[in-house]
Amino acid sequence: MTANAVGRRGRGAVWAAACLGLMLVGCDNGGVDLGFPPEQTGTIRVGVYLDRDGSRTLTAFDTVYASARVALLLKGSRDTVRILTTGVNGLAQFNNVALGEYRLAVGQASLGDSISVAGFQIFTTGAPVTADSIRLESVPDTVDAQIRLTFPEVSLRQVRSLPLGKRVFARSVILAGVQSFRDTTSHVVDSSSALRLTRVSLRGGLTGNSPGDSVTVLGIVSSRDGQPTLDLALITRFNTRPAPVPLQVSTATAATAAIGALDANLVQITSAAISDTATDTPDFRVTVSDGSGSVVVLLDAGINFVRSNFRPGRTVNAVGVLVPTAAGAWVLKPRALGDVVVF
Repeated sequence: MTANAVGRRGRGAVWAAACLGLMLVGCDNGGVDLGFPPEQTGTIRVGVYLDRDGSRTLTAFDTVYASARVALLLKGSRDTVRILTTGVNGLAQFNNVALGEYRLAVGQASLGDSISVAGFQIFTTGAPVTADSIRLESVPDTVDAQIRLTFPEVSLRQVRSLPLGKRVFARSVILAGVQSFRDTTSHVVDSSSALRLTRVSLRGGLTGNSPGDSVTVLGIVSSRDGQPTLDLALITRFNTRPAPVPLQVSTATAATAAIGALDANLVQITSAAISDTATDTPDFRVTVSDGSGSVVVLLDAGINFVRSNFRPGRTVNAVGVLVPTAAGAWVLKPRALGDVVVF
């Protein structure tokens, strides 16, 4: 039972007792003032938004969230005072709330399986407070609150074990920007793993990303050529860092991506002799070996490599990302002209 309801029941009981004592002379509550002052109340305004760029703050990339069921509960209990649904503006306003302490909650059923509550902020006279509790303590009093919703945030290693079709956030660093290759793919890395992104688009009017850019990626867990990916990946850049340093590997290790452990990673091979070349329309395949075994260096058609420089008998040093093939092997894809030296 709410505090308002308790107050109303108490006043009703007093009025009923007064009527009982006056039954012989009649009872009429019209115009009677029993001395109860108006109940002191305040207003709680709640804004709900979806953090679409993973910035953890409200930005121009985010959107308000309609149809979220916001519950106002008595602090320290599960007693629900009132439930409202956010409108098209993402707002829910609780009017005529008795002074006291409350907390906020959001019904998960109104959000679906892929979205969850990520945080609360209460706005008072000072700086915003990160909490779900609210105190109404004066009349008139209005308290503003903000609820941040988001998609699950996971590591790239976790992406590799999640079910297909799940939409997630990942914080990572660019290894190969989407402008590197003609197939709208990109490669990222975090402290746990590397991953390929497919059907990539960029926020904020960017035309590409530089290796080392700190980004968040919103995408759908998917798979291509037997390896996990994030599909329909939407990248937001937040900062820049020094370009990642490639891992030094043998050509044999590159050909298997260390039996898959280095899938999507940035690696470097050195002193690898060219044994064969072939046009793989529209790309160009260069087979090389440092003596440990052969790997294909795949020159993307979108990069203006001088193909005549790649002749059997010459030697290359190459940096690139490891990309799986349908045959279960990996190729090394340089990201730019400077990634390959032929001598």
